[in-house]
Amino acid sequence: MRARGWIVIAVVVIAAIVGVAILVRRPSGMASSELTSSIGPGLIATSQPVTRTLSQRVPWVGVVKSQTVVQLKAQQTGRVETIDARDESPVAQGASILQLGGPLVELQRARLKAEMESLTLQADLAGQTLSRLKENLSAKLATADQVAAAQEAQIKIVTQLRDDQLALETIEQQLQVVSPVAGVFTNRQVSAGQIVSPDDPLGQVIDPNHLRVVASFSGPSPVTLEGLEATIRLDATRSLTGLIRRVLAQAGSDGATAVWIEGPQIDRQLRPGQTVTGEATIAVKTAALTVPQSAIVYDANEQAHVFVEKDGAYESRPVRLGLTQDGWVEVLSGLQAGQPVVTQGAYELFYRRFNEQFKVED
Repeated sequence: MRARGWIVIAVVVIAAIVGVAILVRRPSGMASSELTSSIGPGLIATSQPVTRTLSQRVPWVGVVKSQTVVQLKAQQTGRVETIDARDESPVAQGASILQLGGPLVELQRARLKAEMESLTLQADLAGQTLSRLKENLSAKLATADQVAAAQEAQIKIVTQLRDDQLALETIEQQLQVVSPVAGVFTNRQVSAGQIVSPDDPLGQVIDPNHLRVVASFSGPSPVTLEGLEATIRLDATRSLTGLIRRVLAQAGSDGATAVWIEGPQIDRQLRPGQTVTGEATIAVKTAALTVPQSAIVYDANEQAHVFVEKDGAYESRPVRLGLTQDGWVEVLSGLQAGQPVVTQGAYELFYRRFNEQFKVED
């Protein structure tokens, strides 16, 4: 019996020594292989890092606009008499958009016509006077200075008459607002009967066949966006592409970067005023060492860690991360190819150790 007791004691001592050895082998980071028995079988899975090609994409949101936008403005004070173009309808170059008129226009017309009639009579009289003086100059009954003065007076009258004629023609032209280009009449800002003044906006004519997306990238961009390809998402399965043609100099109030995205697919498949979203690929990295996102755990200081299987234990390793895509994370440092990494149960290992170190006292 005494011998049996010593055997039991020896077994206990050996077990204690083994337990101490296991605790000594446990890495100071977070957890050891001993934790797997407490977490439960099948909850820990490992795999080796995978070499993949990753792309960094930046999302954006934008509005489709025409590359050609002509703002129609009133050039005369008057009343909108008729609107000849239908809203959102095609118009040809030179087609009438609207007509101005009203009492103020008629008063201006009448004043110019009356002045022109008077100037016409004055020009006739000035011509007769000049002819008579030229005859008298031949007969030495008039001087050359008198003839020159008569010629100057006639020229002034004729010049004023031509100015009035041009002013009347200009008024007539400006009363009829026509489309300077072929396109679509849109964004009408006046109604029939409304009084407008010079430079008041009337509407727009846009070219619907040459479009661009005016897009906004949130936050300042770390790379040169101009020339990069941008993807436009139409729905869950359809998309189209364009190129970032220009980066606008002025950023938004929130620091967003504004760009123009253009391309033939945009011209054919989008329409002005449409709101679209998408992303641009700003970086591509081949042969990147990656692990699943489930392998990454973060400590209280937001330091990223992975658990590496080593000599039958799980050892935590701080890592520096890079690009992320489709559930995979690039590991820039702290991990080598061929090292088995915990891809399932990483947080269980972390929190098991965390509870041991920071157990709340009763």
